[in-house]
Amino acid sequence: MIQEIEEKKFLDQFYNLMAEVECGPHFDSNNPLHHEWLRRRISRYYYRGTKFFAYYLEDDTPVGFAGLLAEEPLDKVEIFGKMTELLDIGVFPSFRGKGYGKKLLKHVEDYSFSFGAYCIYTATYARSYDTIAFYGRNGFVPVATLPDTHGPGDDGNVYMRKILVGNET
Repeated sequence: MIQEIEEKKFLDQFYNLMAEVECGPHFDSNNPLHHEWLRRRISRYYYRGTKFFAYYLEDDTPVGFAGLLAEEPLDKVEIFGKMTELLDIGVFPSFRGKGYGKKLLKHVEDYSFSFGAYCIYTATYARSYDTIAFYGRNGFVPVATLPDTHGPGDDGNVYMRKILVGNET
C-alpha cells in the first residue's frame, strides 16, 4: 500500500533511509551537524510542497519512499506548464530487488500524469550507475550531465526525464 505521509511520520520511519539516499557513505551518524543538515533538508522539501509517498506492507512495515515535487503553473501562462520532479526515492536494503522501487516510481508517475504534468524529471549522481540503470529500465532518458555540480573534481549529476503525456501505461 502506498500513501502520502506527513513530515513527522517520515522522520520517524524513513530518516535513516533518507540519510543513505541523500548522502550515501558520507553521512556521519555521530556528527550532530549532519543530522541538523538532513533535518533542515527534509523540512525544506516539505515547505516547498514536496509530497512524500511511503510504501507499506499489509502489516504496516515500511518498505520505502518517494519524494515528488509538483510545481503548479502560473495562472493563464502556458509556458509555465505543470511539471514534477522526483527528488528522492529509496527502498530499505532488505526489500531491494523485489520491485518495490518500480512500484513507487509508477505511483509518482501516475500522480504526475493525473496532475497534468507533461514529464517527470529527476537527477542523480553521475557515478550512481545502478540508479541511472534503474531509471533507464523504467523509461527515463538522460537529458543532461552537469560536471562539478558539488565542486571541483566532482562527477556531477545526470538529469533524466520521462515524458508522460501520450505515454500512458
